[in-house]
Amino acid sequence: MITQFRKHRLFFLTLGSSLLTALFFAVHTIAYQALIIDKHSEGQNQLLNYVIELRNELKNYHILPFALVDNPTILAFMEHPKDEVLTQRLHRQLEDLTHVSKTQDWYILSVQGDLLVSSEQSPNFSLDDYFDKKRLGQILKEQQGEYILISGYSADHNQSAHLVLAPVYSSGRLTGAIAVRISVNHLIERWNLSNDLVVMTDQNNLIFLADKLNRHLVGNWLDSLQPVTFFNYTRSQTYLLQGENYLVQNVTLDDLRWQIHYLSNLKDIQKKAQNIAFISLGVFALIFLFWLYRRERALKIASKVENEILIANSAQRQRVVIENTHVGLLQLTKYGDISFVNPMGLRYFGKKTQLNGHSLQEFLPSCPENDTTLKFVQSLCQHESNSLPLSSNLLEQEVVLRKDNGQLFPALLSISSLEWSDSQGYLVTLINISKRKKAELSLLEANSRLEERVLERTRALEAAQKELLRTEKLAAIGQMSTAIAHELNQPLTGIRTLAYTAELLVKRQDAEQALKILADLELLVVRMQSLTSELKVLAYRRPEQLIPTSIKSSLSKAIDSLGDDAHDIQWDVLLNDNDKVIAEPTRLERIFSNLISNSIQACKEHSIKTCIHLDVEPHDSYLTIHYQDNGPGIDPAQIKHIFEPFFTTKPIGKGLGLGLAISANLAKDMNGTLKASQTDNAPLVFRLTLLKA
Repeated sequence: MITQFRKHRLFFLTLGSSLLTALFFAVHTIAYQALIIDKHSEGQNQLLNYVIELRNELKNYHILPFALVDNPTILAFMEHPKDEVLTQRLHRQLEDLTHVSKTQDWYILSVQGDLLVSSEQSPNFSLDDYFDKKRLGQILKEQQGEYILISGYSADHNQSAHLVLAPVYSSGRLTGAIAVRISVNHLIERWNLSNDLVVMTDQNNLIFLADKLNRHLVGNWLDSLQPVTFFNYTRSQTYLLQGENYLVQNVTLDDLRWQIHYLSNLKDIQKKAQNIAFISLGVFALIFLFWLYRRERALKIASKVENEILIANSAQRQRVVIENTHVGLLQLTKYGDISFVNPMGLRYFGKKTQLNGHSLQEFLPSCPENDTTLKFVQSLCQHESNSLPLSSNLLEQEVVLRKDNGQLFPALLSISSLEWSDSQGYLVTLINISKRKKAELSLLEANSRLEERVLERTRALEAAQKELLRTEKLAAIGQMSTAIAHELNQPLTGIRTLAYTAELLVKRQDAEQALKILADLELLVVRMQSLTSELKVLAYRRPEQLIPTSIKSSLSKAIDSLGDDAHDIQWDVLLNDNDKVIAEPTRLERIFSNLISNSIQACKEHSIKTCIHLDVEPHDSYLTIHYQDNGPGIDPAQIKHIFEPFFTTKPIGKGLGLGLAISANLAKDMNGTLKASQTDNAPLVFRLTLLKA
C-alpha cells in the first residue's frame, strides 16, 4: 500500500485537485441556487409591495376628476359648449387645477369623445395621437357613472398615455367626461434605489416607467428572456443587460392590464456564491492538507517498519538461499583468506575440512589448468595495505581442486569483488563439473563414431545417386529414342515408298507423276527437318537480343505463321497496342505459336470449336499474360510434368512433347517464366510473365 501510494503520488495529488475543483463547482452551484431562490422569494414580496403602492397611488387619482363633476362652470359649459366666456373660464380653472394637483393635463370630453377644452400644459402632447374619440365615446357609454382608467398608444411617438375619466351628467343624462392624464414616474424614483430595477409596461408591452433603463432596453426585450428552473423546481426568467444578468419577475394588474417587472441584479449573488465556494474550498483544502500530512507521517512510520521487516526478511531469504543453493559459495577477505563457506562448498571439499582462516591457494594444486587462478589468488595474498583497491574479477575458469582426502575434481570457478560498508572482499562460486566432463568425453567419443557412420552412409548414398542418375539418363534416352524413332520412321518409310514409286514412273517416262511424287518427298523431308530443329532448340541456346516487343504484334505474327489451322479460332483478346515487354520477337512468337497449336490439336481431338482468351495483368516492373482455351484440360496429377521434355499426353506418333518444354526455356532465356495452373472448377491457364518495357 505504501509503495503504491508513493509510486502513484502524482496520481493521488491530481485526483485530490480534481476533487477539490469538483467540490468548488458543486458548492458554488448549491450556494448560487440557494441565494437565487432566496432572491426570488424576496422579489415576490417586493412585487407585492409595489402593487400596493401603485394601487394606493392610483386611488388618489380616482378622486380628482370626480371632485369636478358637480362644478357649476363645468355643468354650464356642458349645456353651452360653444360659449366663449365659459370656455375661457373653464380653461383657466383647468390650468390652476393642473398646478395644484401636480398632474400632467386635464381635458373636458364630449359624450362622443371629442376634446372640448384642455389645460394645454403639454404643448407636444395631442390627445388624438393616443386615443380614438369613437372608442372614448363607446367607453363612456359602457361605463356610465363609474371610474375609468384607460391607456392609449401613439405609433408615431412610440409611447403610451394614461387617462382617468369621470362621467359628467346634466339634466339626468350623460353629457361628457372629465379626464386627467396621470403619471406614476415618481414611484420609479422611489423603487429604483438599489441595484434592482423596476419596469412597468402597458397592455401593449410598451415601457412607460423605467427611469434608469429606458435608454438601454429595446422594444422587444421581453422576447429575449431566458427561462430558468431552480433546484426546488421553481421556474423563472433571466435577462442579460449590459453584460449583467438579472432575475426577472413580474405581476399583472388584471383591470389595467399593466405589468410590473422586477429585475434583480444577480451580480452580488454570483459574488456571494463564489465567496462561499472559495471559503468551502479553503476549508476542505485545509482538511485535505491535514489529512495528507497525517497520511505522509503515517506512511513514513509504516515505511520504516516495512523496511526493517524487508531487511530482516531479505537477510533470512539470503541465508536460506545460500544454505540451500547447489553451488559452492566462499567468501574471501581482500588478502584471499576464506572467511565463510556454505554447506555445498563443504560438501565439495569434505565436511571435515577446515576452510575458515585458510587461503584458497592451499586447495589449488599446481597444474596447467590452475595457472591463471593461482596467479590471481597469489596477487591477493601479496596485498599489505587496507587501502588497496579491489582487483579485477575472475570469471568462469575451469580449475582442478583438491578434497580433504587428496582426491582431485574439476570445477568451474568464478571470483567477484565485493564491497559493503567499510569492508572489502571477494565472492567465490564453485560448480563441480565432474559429471559434465564425463559427459563431454562420452559425447566426443559418440561424435567420432557418428562421423565415421555418416561418412560411410554418404559414400553409399553418393554411389546410389550416381547409379540412379545413370538409370534416369538411360530411361530419358530410351524415351527420347522411342519417340524420335516413331516420329522419324513414318517419314522415312514414306520417303522409301515414294522413291521406289518415282523410280518406276521414271522408267515408264511418266514425268508429270514423277514430279508430284518428288513434291511429296520434299514435304516429308521438311517434316523431318522441323523435328530435328525442335531438338536443336531444346539442346542449344543461341544469343538473343532483348528489346521492347509488342505483345499484340507478336501474337498476330504467330497466328499468321499457323496458316489455315488458325482461321476457325474464336478469339477474345484484351490487349492494348501499348502493352510491351522486354523480349526477343521471334522467341515470343514461337511461345504463342506453340500454345495456340496445342489448343487447336486438343480441341480438334474432342471435336469442339477452338476458343482462346488472352489478357494482361500489369505489375510494378513486369507484365503477366494470361492464356486460356476451352479445351478439356489435363489430369491434375500430370500438370507438374507438362514442361518436361518428351512429356506428352498425345499418342505415339502425334508429337514429341517438346512444345511446352521449348516454350518454358524460351521464357527463361528472356528473364521470364511460363507456368500453368488448373483447379477443379477452372480450365487450364498459362501465365507468361516478362519484364515490362
